Amino acid sequence: MKRLSLKEITKVLGIDFTGPDVIIRKVHNDIDKISDYSLTFHLNKNKPINRKLFNGLRHAYLVTDQPPLREENIPRERALLVANVGNAYREFLGYYRRLFDFPVVAVTGTCGKTSTKEMITQVLRKKSRVVATFQSKNNLRHYHRYLMRFDDSCDFGVFETALTHPGHVIAGCEIVKPQIGIITKIGVDHLNHCKSMDLYIKAKAEMLTALGPNGTLIINGDCENIKKIDFSYFKGKIITFGIDNRADFRGTNLKYLPRGMRFTLSRKGREYRAHLPAYGKHNVYNALAALAALDALGAPLTEAIQSLRDYKPIRSHTEVFYAPGGSLMIDDTWSANPTSLETALEVLTHLGKEKKKIVVIGRISYLGTHTDLYYQKAAEAIAQAGVDCLITKGSSAVRIAQYAAQAGMRNENIAACANNREVKENLLRRIDAQTAVLFKVSMLDKSFRSLIEEFKK
Repeated sequence: MKRLSLKEITKVLGIDFTGPDVIIRKVHNDIDKISDYSLTFHLNKNKPINRKLFNGLRHAYLVTDQPPLREENIPRERALLVANVGNAYREFLGYYRRLFDFPVVAVTGTCGKTSTKEMITQVLRKKSRVVATFQSKNNLRHYHRYLMRFDDSCDFGVFETALTHPGHVIAGCEIVKPQIGIITKIGVDHLNHCKSMDLYIKAKAEMLTALGPNGTLIINGDCENIKKIDFSYFKGKIITFGIDNRADFRGTNLKYLPRGMRFTLSRKGREYRAHLPAYGKHNVYNALAALAALDALGAPLTEAIQSLRDYKPIRSHTEVFYAPGGSLMIDDTWSANPTSLETALEVLTHLGKEKKKIVVIGRISYLGTHTDLYYQKAAEAIAQAGVDCLITKGSSAVRIAQYAAQAGMRNENIAACANNREVKENLLRRIDAQTAVLFKVSMLDKSFRSLIEEFKK
């Protein structure tokens, strides 16, 4: 964090402060994190102030809209009273963000946002200092920590934006204020709060509003749901990427290699050969989006393509490994939405060619009243992909097993398991060196992680 003058902060917040001009080293939004030479916004009013800790520090300051009680005996000069602490906090965030003018990229989408963010970040970090979302920790509660990492040594910011409710994309972008936005792909997810696909697409389209008229928007030109957005409202620059249709950044000649994908990038009449150490057509889309962003940031395209050869994928994103006995396994358990299932099945089909294919799937979350419909679609996709055996885990996923039988899979090739032990027993009976297994159980199922780790040993 950039060190700040307390008098400057209080001036910005409209606080009449007559105390010493202390240099603030940390700003907190959680009362439990009070420290010396810090400023803390008391946002959660259900949390009491640890007055012993607070009073024991010489230069800890509190921003609150609740006057302390007399019995708390808090030093008056260190309790900074404002009309509305939430508004004061947002004012501070805006002030702090305006102190920096380095480029910021924001990534949204149903799938691919973490991988795209990582590709951009890993390339940039070879030469620059980058503040970026850690793994997939994209919830708004993490954004304070990310913003406080901004300082005068930063060159770039790269963030993925969460979306569980409408308004989340705008809220995240309001904090980091990106100049470049990416929409990777819009599929099916978070219908429990967005209620319908139309409302979900609109929530993703908030990226247009967040960027404003001077922003650069990078979109997947092959995505049918992205095409439903009315881009006439966006006055900034639009860059497209794609594979199946013409695009500013187009990937062709896709080929699976032993350690990833090879493809040709077409850009402004030139062709570049690219290699990505990650599997699947979906990862080529992610690479195209990343290269478009890197180009917009001024990175030489040939260098960016070369740097992607060193890309290190995030754990559990179509992560391929071999279990004892030689069975090929694909860990794609970071997300279990219907869209990511489609891409994972495509990888299973290619890597499991001429092998017996098994899918292990659990509950698909966040679908609300649409759950049954998309369980049926998931089962149909699994059957149509030529999967030889389906193993489900948990009471909710039993419906996927039932729909798979209706879609034509034989009952003896379907196992509805209640727990990890049953899943493991079923797998051990079926796997050998001629088997390919896809794990598609949500990261919300923490217990399943241990089972996958057993097979990785």
